[in-house]
Amino acid sequence: MGIDIYAQWEGQTEEEKKVQYTGFDTTAGRVGYLREAYHGGPYVTKFLLKEAFEGDGEAKIPASVLKERLPATVLLAMFRNQKVYGKEKHPEDLGKIEDGALTELKKGLENIFKNEIVDATHEQIVREFTPATLQTGKDLIEGGMLPEYAKSFVDFVELCEKKEKELDEPCTIIASY
Repeated sequence: MGIDIYAQWEGQTEEEKKVQYTGFDTTAGRVGYLREAYHGGPYVTKFLLKEAFEGDGEAKIPASVLKERLPATVLLAMFRNQKVYGKEKHPEDLGKIEDGALTELKKGLENIFKNEIVDATHEQIVREFTPATLQTGKDLIEGGMLPEYAKSFVDFVELCEKKEKELDEPCTIIASY
């Protein structure tokens, strides 16, 4: 379970749509797909693409807005990765269930849509970013010194920007959660 994001644009080919179905790849931003598992907030997609979460799961978001949010987005992605998966908690370890833990896991998943979707910790964290912190995010993007999961957000925004320039209209962002 998780959040799946798709960029769509006028004239998108069947092949371009097909490559977006990546099997939950968290590094596939270059094809117009982003993925976040429900392992805990803050949820980066809800910050970068917030308009898609405000209505029916679909929004046209100008590339200029996405680019403006990008430095905070990559910093938030790195923060989330450390918070959720750091200190010997790797994503692949989350699937290993010890005896007796299955009941606990089921309890935690019962209200996942009620609790996780309304999670707004991403907004609280980004509000605390100083101009110097955001500059660090810009420097990391410009220097290409990002882990693949964070670079995926950059790739996604760059694709949306490219398509917007070609078609003279923003991509439609689809949020499936």
